[in-house]
Amino acid sequence: MLGTTVSGLVRNTLTSPLIVEKILNLPRHEQLYGALLEIVLQFQKMKNFASEIQTELQLVKPILKILGYAFDSKAKVFEEHVKGPDFALFASEEERSKSSALWGTKEYYEHVLGVLGVKRYGRNLEEGISGFYLEFENRIPVYQVIYLVKTLGVPWGILTNGKRWILIKRPVGFEKQILEVDLEQSALSADPDSLHLFFHVFSSKGLITSVPGLLEEEREGLVHLVQQKRDFIGTSLGESTRKMEVYPRIVDLCREFFPSRQFPLTKAYLGVKENDTAPVPGNGYGLVNEQNEAELFTYLLTTNETPSPLSLEELFFDEKKKDYTKEEFLSLKVLDMTPGCGTTAVQLVEAFTYLSLSLPYKEKNTFVAEWESELTLNRYILDNAIYGIEKFHPSLDILQNALESRFHLRAANYRLGNPLLGMSLRDLQGLLEDKKQAGLFARHPKEALDDLRTMYCTYSSLSGKIKEDALIKNELGDRLSVYRERIGDIMDLFTSTYFSKKAETKRIRELLFGLEGDEGQWQAARRTEWFQEAKGLARRNSFFHMEIEFPFLLADRFDIIIIQPTLRYLWEEDVPATDLARAYIKRAATYLKQNGRIVLSPGEAVQGLISELKKSKTYEVEPGKHFLVLRRR
Repeated sequence: MLGTTVSGLVRNTLTSPLIVEKILNLPRHEQLYGALLEIVLQFQKMKNFASEIQTELQLVKPILKILGYAFDSKAKVFEEHVKGPDFALFASEEERSKSSALWGTKEYYEHVLGVLGVKRYGRNLEEGISGFYLEFENRIPVYQVIYLVKTLGVPWGILTNGKRWILIKRPVGFEKQILEVDLEQSALSADPDSLHLFFHVFSSKGLITSVPGLLEEEREGLVHLVQQKRDFIGTSLGESTRKMEVYPRIVDLCREFFPSRQFPLTKAYLGVKENDTAPVPGNGYGLVNEQNEAELFTYLLTTNETPSPLSLEELFFDEKKKDYTKEEFLSLKVLDMTPGCGTTAVQLVEAFTYLSLSLPYKEKNTFVAEWESELTLNRYILDNAIYGIEKFHPSLDILQNALESRFHLRAANYRLGNPLLGMSLRDLQGLLEDKKQAGLFARHPKEALDDLRTMYCTYSSLSGKIKEDALIKNELGDRLSVYRERIGDIMDLFTSTYFSKKAETKRIRELLFGLEGDEGQWQAARRTEWFQEAKGLARRNSFFHMEIEFPFLLADRFDIIIIQPTLRYLWEEDVPATDLARAYIKRAATYLKQNGRIVLSPGEAVQGLISELKKSKTYEVEPGKHFLVLRRR
């Protein structure tokens, strides 16, 4: 495994640790490492007052020559509003000469091996800056380079502040894949392994042969491994009919691939013994890249061989809304209705992060610090923009682990539940008998339900920082908590009537008319056998009531709801995808804004539904890349 010195100097989200081990076994060039060391140590004398230009001239250019590049300085980009990279890197002087006549065009970058961005020595590379006259330069430096690499179509990007050197692989969508080395600490520690790693990762030879070759070797090994595992669990899990038999096997599978990780699968729920905690021996599986966790388990545990990719740029920047500002974009509410172990969730966070950084503020001189730092922006997106419903405990745990390993954050708004089993407030109001009277001193439940929305809007508008507002807000919060718990119980009880003949419909209606009744009466009802049986049924079948789990729906709706009806876990019953799609669309429509969009990832299984939807008088159907967009007419 990595030595302690090297492992402390490398931040790795591009590959598994095994690749770093293999790089350390490549041929050594001690003379070149000595030259690198001398340049870095000489620069230490001026680093505290070095400008970006001085960092470029005194440190970066000499290092590029040792790394074997031919380069052009200040290469022009064909987009007028975008500042070009500080260097365009070529594999040889011959390649550079070929492209010189094409300078400033798209064709120029067909000959470029990579682009390099240089920042002032020691500058924070994960935060943007305010007050700069060039808007592109406000952005987080890492995402400036990702944008350039993706837009220009070059294979690699490098970003450095002289101290930290970050290698960026061209993204397919918006994924951020990097390998980072702390060059200053590598030099000051005089660790030959660190300098060796730096050379083979960032040299022209490294980008042409070493790194791509090792990535391909890793990819082939992982493909072979997961194909073997898929064949095994396809028969093992697929034959099982009881969830209690299936879930412990998934626990073992998680541990086998990632023995160093803790998957918080609930033992009592899964039926796993308390002493069953030792990881399965790694056999190399623990060295797979944890950045691919969501994709890996989606492939292993669903019937789809590969999840349908979502063209999120096309989805967000549709023809009817081309001029988003940053404020408008980050105010979107997106529901991930079929997460599939987090694959869509990861894509959504990455897309939101990347695309928001390409948008202007509503006011030119605005700068929101929270949105210009990668960590706080990711947290804002997960806390405010993305919501999701996952049907099974293991899938939700895998989703949270995948987000944590990728973004060092967990999703605040992803919940366990079956999105097709539940009620809305509108459904509940439809069950009320207008002729029936409430008690002498009680309000009719319709009034109480209407008041719930008003109460939530008032609660949301109050500030917790103003003393007077905070007192009112705390009081309203307590009342809302009681309302949500009672209404959630009533919704569970009514939904259970579709599954059990023992359900006490009359007594459920009595509870509904006693919505604002004494807490003692409610506690007494909760202790009854029929109540507990209904709640047990709700837990076993994961009843999910949207407005209870996502209270903002009391005042607002979703802008986008994403549905993948063909994404089915191996242990689920085989329900026709067309029927599932209809059910998902009907459920989603209740919680969609009037001008919102349902995004349907159809697959071949629902081609008949597409023809049906195109004839619909309710929805307009717009074909997209790998998905359909439904809008209300």
